[in-house]
Amino acid sequence: MINNTYPPQQPQPAPVLPVEIWGATDKGRQREGNEDSVYPHSGSDTFPFEPGPGHLTRKGHLLVVADGVGGAKGGSEASRWAIRVAVERYYDMAGPDLGADLKATVEMSNSSLYQYLQSTGATEAGATMVAAVIHENSLQVANVGDSRAYLIRSGQITQLTRDHTLTQQKLDNNLIRPEEAATDPGSSVLTRSMGAGPTVQVDLFPPLQLLPDDVVLLCSDGLTDMLDDAEIARLANGNSPKRMARRLINAANKHGGVDNISVAIARVGGKKAPAGGGFLADIPKMNRTQKLVVGGLIALVVMIFCGLAGWATWGAFGPRKATPTPTAATTTSPDAATATPPIATATPQPTDTVPAGQATSTPAPTYTPTPTRPPDADRDGVYDYNDDCPYDPGPSEHNGCPDTDGDGIRDIDDECPDVPGLPEFGGCPDTDGDGIPDHQDGCPEQFGPPENGGCPSVEEGGDGGDGNEGEPQPTSQPPPPTNPPPPP
Repeated sequence: MINNTYPPQQPQPAPVLPVEIWGATDKGRQREGNEDSVYPHSGSDTFPFEPGPGHLTRKGHLLVVADGVGGAKGGSEASRWAIRVAVERYYDMAGPDLGADLKATVEMSNSSLYQYLQSTGATEAGATMVAAVIHENSLQVANVGDSRAYLIRSGQITQLTRDHTLTQQKLDNNLIRPEEAATDPGSSVLTRSMGAGPTVQVDLFPPLQLLPDDVVLLCSDGLTDMLDDAEIARLANGNSPKRMARRLINAANKHGGVDNISVAIARVGGKKAPAGGGFLADIPKMNRTQKLVVGGLIALVVMIFCGLAGWATWGAFGPRKATPTPTAATTTSPDAATATPPIATATPQPTDTVPAGQATSTPAPTYTPTPTRPPDADRDGVYDYNDDCPYDPGPSEHNGCPDTDGDGIRDIDDECPDVPGLPEFGGCPDTDGDGIPDHQDGCPEQFGPPENGGCPSVEEGGDGGDGNEGEPQPTSQPPPPTNPPPPP
């Protein structure tokens, strides 16, 4: 017996969309050091581990931002330690549930950081952390503290995480209104952080399916304290992740830069497809009656279109009464010669719009159209479609981007946009010429090797530092008298 039934068609999985990622951090305008850490830290070997193709296929792309607390050195060490442990633990885990792996990773990072801080005596230090994983068009997010994750889709921004601060507790308990949150003093008081105890409660959020052109942004509070959500969405829309990062950091610094600023950005590639495949894709699914109705409507539209086209052609080229052309009509202005004639109406020969001396067979426009200028939002003379920084005035040689310090490096590509520097150092200066940029040099005005952090080596010898080098030293014998007594 022949079985003519076919197995049900299985839905095909959506193709995996490409992902671009960039991470950057900046100390801001008012801090001496940088307590933030970010993974990946693009253009830096801060965290040299790079997942291979096998890691990415199995575990996806990991992004992490950590904001250290407890002082410059303690906070910096805490955030770096927390991220290093998180990255290593996540890619070592083999669990199939990436959300559970992400949560467990943050918990293990907290436990390791707590032990490290206890062993070093830096018990006042700690960190916040927000982490995200993008795998096969799915996004998972976890956080501890007030570092945030956002999703930006079609220009609209959505905060994916909840702050663990005293201000957020007040909002949850209706003690303050949302408009008061920005000025509430409890916004800087953490109710949950990394390293404060051997365990920590981690918020894990439901997975989200990503679409083409979606942007995932992780950031420290140094960004969100300076820019509101609408400004963040504007700056993180329609650019490469690297340009988004530079624009966000530069904008935060222009608004004061009171704290360290860190961002990790992922942009999902691909093109948007019409929902449901469009109207034409539904025609094969219609029954015979529906197809006949649709065919009749299409035929009617075609007939109407052909009739209108014929009518317009007749109005433009059909027979009409000839009128002698005066001699003066042979001189035609350039504007009149190049102007596009208006579309013919039901009355093919206009009588009230023809100037004296103009042939009726060539209707002339009553005005000279003014060309529309392309948009130039920042009025720098570089039109927006060619302007890499459409809201910041800049010269054309930099594609419309400013170069504040005049070192030939655009601010969006310049790690030190306010101080002239060298391209090989990302636009940062190297005052002492030791090959270490000033912002990474412990002694920026003294030549020193990298292993000493850019500081010169301490010479051995001397007198122990009492400051008496080169001065005469007392001897055991007294000096001879100036005037010795005469002999007896």
